[in-house]
Amino acid sequence: MSKRLLLLLLLLAAGFTVRAGEVEDALKTVEAPGGEYVRMPARYIFRHLEKTARNSGIPVLGGFVIEPRLEGVDQQKINVSFGGMNVLQALHTMAEATGSLLVFENNAAVFADARLIEVKTEDVPAGPVVEERKTDSEVAFSDVDSALVFVETGSARGSAFIAEQDGKTYLFSNQHNFTGATQLELISMHQGRIRFGSFEFSRSRDLVRFELSRETVEGLGVLKLSEKNPYIGQKIVVYGNSAGGNVATELRGKVLGVGPRDIEVDAEIVSGNSGSPIIDEQGSVVGVATYVAFQLKSDGKDLHNEIFRGTRFRKARRYGVRIPSDGWVKVDIRQFLNQTYVQEDLKNYLDVLYTLEQFWNGNDDFEEAAGLILSSYSTLSTRVNPPYEFHAPGVEEQVRMLVKAFKRNYEEFVGVVADMDMDRRELARLTNPNNRLSVSKVEQLDYHIRTTLLAQARQKYEEIGRYQWMSEYLEESAAPLEQLAGELIRVLDQEQGFRERIEAVM
Repeated sequence: MSKRLLLLLLLLAAGFTVRAGEVEDALKTVEAPGGEYVRMPARYIFRHLEKTARNSGIPVLGGFVIEPRLEGVDQQKINVSFGGMNVLQALHTMAEATGSLLVFENNAAVFADARLIEVKTEDVPAGPVVEERKTDSEVAFSDVDSALVFVETGSARGSAFIAEQDGKTYLFSNQHNFTGATQLELISMHQGRIRFGSFEFSRSRDLVRFELSRETVEGLGVLKLSEKNPYIGQKIVVYGNSAGGNVATELRGKVLGVGPRDIEVDAEIVSGNSGSPIIDEQGSVVGVATYVAFQLKSDGKDLHNEIFRGTRFRKARRYGVRIPSDGWVKVDIRQFLNQTYVQEDLKNYLDVLYTLEQFWNGNDDFEEAAGLILSSYSTLSTRVNPPYEFHAPGVEEQVRMLVKAFKRNYEEFVGVVADMDMDRRELARLTNPNNRLSVSKVEQLDYHIRTTLLAQARQKYEEIGRYQWMSEYLEESAAPLEQLAGELIRVLDQEQGFRERIEAVM
């Protein structure tokens, strides 16, 4: 007796029922492997069906029609509902229920009686499979694509990947990918949005990980973290969302340097690759693509230039971070994000201060930026889009008060200078402290502008110093902000440049 179950897929396009004739057989565009029949894991079938369906514009599974081809009952059909299941779960369930093998036959997926077909078998995994290649061939995109994840935060795009660590499955990425996030979407290559559980950050490295449940991981690839130390000259490949283009790219290279925390590679990682896995020839993860360092140029033929001339150290250097087994801290992700919001608000506030200070000192390069700030924050009009978005409403109100005071004093300063109609001799006499018996109106206005900016710079400097950052990465990110605030204090604390500021508005 011939016993076969023919699997026909009914697909829905974006919620609309597929009309008769639109999709005769969704599997006809999936080419069967050559040679003898091979039993394939359900995840393999799932990946190919998903790719085919997405390319055809009909990616949503509606249900199955199962047609038993049994002698004497050829006309019977059984409609089976698989509500709530994805293709992987449905195929797995049907294969187990029928005790059959899933094979490709004439461009159709068939559940066939194992006694009638000679097959090579491979068990369908009950849980997430950790990909571990035992071949010497190069790692291919198809070996890892189901473990790749795109990160969308509303303000930036990055990369992530799924891997096993200490018996659990996690999604790994960088802390900086989530700085200032206004939304959070983790999107797999083949199954759309990923639901995550607990959130952890590394106390000492720019890394985060999200724990994934067994149900979430089903149908996704799971990479293996390398147990071996990376070495110089080791071949690697990086897969990720280069330049935030929402397509996975392949960047091959080798390891150039190894440290206790970082590894340097020559694969040309760029923004968007942050969070991408750095994979060795065995398909194991040796690090996470994290940052690019640039050698600052020096003017003239100084010793610095001579030392680095003609070496690779004059160019951009690309680094990944090695994944530690300890030092992970579990917190509510909102606590972590709140600290990044504080840091982003501080950065934007200091940008406003620095722009106004440079504009006040007559730097023409900042005229356009200062004009946008003055027009955006000195009025409540919604017709002008502000150049900065602040997470805390109180911070934006502080900015508005600062900008209004600056604009009022600066416009009056310009008006007083214009009314004075000074020539060079009068200007020299006004700005010479030995020839003045009293403080002029223009000096008073200049003093008010300087001290207002100075007070705000001191306030932000102290605020940064008092803040208790969760991780070393956040501490390191705050250091340049503290330096900028300190430099503003140094410049504004000096009573210099009065003459230049008058000349700039004459």
